[in-house]
Amino acid sequence: MILCIAKRITEVNSNNYCVPDRDYKQTKDKRKEQADKMNYFDCHVDTLTEIVKPGDTLEENSCDLDLKRIGDFVENYTQIFAIWKDAVKLDKENPDKDFLRIYNLAMAYLAEENRKIALCLSGEEMEKACRQRKAAAFLSIEDISIMGKYVEKIREMGFRFAMLTWNYENEYACGATADQTKGLTSRGKKMVKTLTDQEIVMDISHLSDQGVEDLFQLTDRSVMASHSDIREVWNAPRNLQKEHLKELIRRKGIIGMNFFAPFVGEKPQISDLMKHMDTVLEMGGEDCLAIGSDFDGCDGLFPAGIEGVQSIPFLREELLKHGFTEELTEKIFYGNAHRFVMENVK
Repeated sequence: MILCIAKRITEVNSNNYCVPDRDYKQTKDKRKEQADKMNYFDCHVDTLTEIVKPGDTLEENSCDLDLKRIGDFVENYTQIFAIWKDAVKLDKENPDKDFLRIYNLAMAYLAEENRKIALCLSGEEMEKACRQRKAAAFLSIEDISIMGKYVEKIREMGFRFAMLTWNYENEYACGATADQTKGLTSRGKKMVKTLTDQEIVMDISHLSDQGVEDLFQLTDRSVMASHSDIREVWNAPRNLQKEHLKELIRRKGIIGMNFFAPFVGEKPQISDLMKHMDTVLEMGGEDCLAIGSDFDGCDGLFPAGIEGVQSIPFLREELLKHGFTEELTEKIFYGNAHRFVMENVK
């Protein structure tokens, strides 16, 4: 009998011919596909509130992100979805009902794809979703003022991350683009205590400079800036100051790099986005740097080379070319945000 010697065991038939494993090429291709995949954690997108075209779903849509495109390159995926609406556009006669409508619609989009994605309430549930080969989803409220009376049920409704305001001044705080010198109101300070007592993670993106200072005085917990770049790199009011970044790093928080072009630079390239990342790293933020793309909140305005979630593998390659190690790149795209959630979302 002729023996077939190879890296793999093959069959030998009665005619002494080596019979190739019919599944070998398929298995090899699958292994290559798996090897090409990456882990991805995005700290902020608006997709659930931007799916509006008839026939669009979370699985496949005309937005910046959907599960079909994610599946093309991702091994493990966690997404923090913002629930948001411009407060001035809420139904003036019944704003609470309008918020509930937005929330229920977002929940329906998630439920429709429950075989592929799981709404998680803790780090442990995120890990469970990964073991089940599902994407993990968390909810964030972007401007708690839009919740109205439902803010009293914020944890019960599944939110684990919260921003006190958006771009405006409201009853709780002032947005960065409205007035940097105005901080938290007395009601806002009480709300911070209420939220932190419920172990809701405070998100300082959109908050004014004074608001960030006030929040730091009120709590010593870790915080996140889910979708913010660095003001000293590009002077946009929504970008985080280095002094606040320093405190975020000290608290072992997380900062997600925002892809919105006006926050990155003038006619920005990916190299401009990397300048913001380099600054975080120079300040000792290797364990705090993450992605907060703001997909479906950028009006399609991205650095050249980014067109939507399908561009994430290209961005990863550019970071490697820039000199980031595989280990650091894994931290930025997944590990740091994963660590933050495991430590802070119970």
